[in-house]
Amino acid sequence: MDKSEESKIRILDSASKVFAEKGYSGARMDEIAGKAHVNKALIYYYFKSKEAILKELYQKFFRESTDLLLRFVERGGFSEDAEENKRLFEAEYAGYLEANGDILKILVMESLKGDEKDTPLFRLVDLEGSEHDTRIQGIEERVKISEKERQRMVVTEFFTGVMPFVTYIVLKDKWCRHFKMSERALKECFDYAMQHTHEQYHANRKGKKR
Repeated sequence: MDKSEESKIRILDSASKVFAEKGYSGARMDEIAGKAHVNKALIYYYFKSKEAILKELYQKFFRESTDLLLRFVERGGFSEDAEENKRLFEAEYAGYLEANGDILKILVMESLKGDEKDTPLFRLVDLEGSEHDTRIQGIEERVKISEKERQRMVVTEFFTGVMPFVTYIVLKDKWCRHFKMSERALKECFDYAMQHTHEQYHANRKGKKR
C-alpha cells in the first residue's frame, strides 16, 4: 500500500470514529484531521466535503456487508446445513458488523433523524439496485416466493435478525456497565435469544423441529 492510499484510509478510519462519537452533524473537519494526523488540506484533496467522506464510508460498508450476506444466502442460509452455515454466518457477517461498530453507530444516529429522506439502516436489507443485482436476481430465481412472502421475509429479517445484531453491537459496552455483566455472559444470553427467535423462525419455515 502506497503512502497516498494509507493516508486516505487513515482519514476514513478517523472520520468514522469522530462521526460515531460526535454525530455526523456535530463532527468537524479539524477533529478528523487531528485524529488522522494530517492537515485539513489533505482531507479536501481526497474528499470535496464531509458528506463525501460519509458517502464513501457507507459505500465500502454496504458493498462488503452485502457481499457477506449474499454468500450466506447462496450457501442456503439457515435452511440447509443450518449449523455449519450459522457458524460461518457468525464468523463472517456478524464478525464484520462487530468490527465496524463505529459505522453501525453512525447508521443508527443518521437513521433516527426525522428530516432525512434516506434511512441508511434499511439498506442492510434493501439490496435492490445495488452492484450485487445479478447475484440477487439469481437467488430470487432459485427461490420462488410471492410478493407478500417477500415482504414478510424482509420485515422479519430486518426486525428479528439484523436489528438485534446492530443494537447488540452498539449497546453491548453500555449494557455490560449498566447491568454489571461480563461481555461473555451477555454474548451467551444474546445467542440464546437469537436461537429461540430468529433461528426458530427459519426452522419453522422449513417445517423443522428444534
